[in-house]
Amino acid sequence: MSQNSYSETVAQLFNYQEGTGKLSPDKWPNYEKLGITTEHIPELISLATDEDFYNIDHNALLSDESGLFEYAPIHAIRILGKFRVEAAIEPLISLLSKLDDFDFNNEVLFILDEELKNVLSLIGLPVIPALSTYIANDSHGQFPRITAMLTIKTIASVYPEHYQHCVTSLSQHLESFRENDPEFNGHIVWVLSDMNAIDCLPLIERAFQAGCVDEDVIGDYDEVLVKFGLKDITDISPKTIKATDTQNPISLNFTTSPRFKQLEKLNKAQQKRDARRKRNLNQLGK
Repeated sequence: MSQNSYSETVAQLFNYQEGTGKLSPDKWPNYEKLGITTEHIPELISLATDEDFYNIDHNALLSDESGLFEYAPIHAIRILGKFRVEAAIEPLISLLSKLDDFDFNNEVLFILDEELKNVLSLIGLPVIPALSTYIANDSHGQFPRITAMLTIKTIASVYPEHYQHCVTSLSQHLESFRENDPEFNGHIVWVLSDMNAIDCLPLIERAFQAGCVDEDVIGDYDEVLVKFGLKDITDISPKTIKATDTQNPISLNFTTSPRFKQLEKLNKAQQKRDARRKRNLNQLGK
């Protein structure tokens, strides 16, 4: 994590600005003014995957009054996306595994899933095979695999011409619904329905008929039809509709899992981050 490991140009990222806020690519800082070019790609990949940044004691940092260095890998990841660096695909996808050990106090991990999704989707079509391979490997955690699915969905939004390629990539995983974990199938169905991949409905129906889809993730087949706009919610039997806290039975997704019910912990961590952010801005005279 030493700045001496990087050129003076890339080392500017150690004290550039905060990388927080889960910014969409159109709101990223103007990194071009730092003079970073494609010549710095090897350094950027090294910085983006520097293990030292992902092992920082963020509880200690929250009480620290100085330093912006922890955001350097986020900036490096974004710049790799801006340059559409295909050589960064595998290194960046390898970072998905870090989402399994989520720590709400870790500033970098807190926004890493969104940043990786944005950056990999910008690189586009060449990312899909690598993401598909990652999704197929059940040794990876559920949340990283879901993030990989959502990244493929995002690629279809960024590059509409690749929509069918993205749908095919995701639906291929559902072909093995009998071998898959039902919860995993549920997430695939959720993403496909979110993409309005109507051509996949016969496959989705077979998966439901075989009892291989976890309905706690997406609801039953009738609810999927509602999400596709092929059935009205008023036509569904009250026994079919599952009660939810939001009274919206067709909006279930992975955020309903226990992992995302740690709201009190999340809010407390956010308060600490906000306090630290305020101190950093005061130091910078903003």
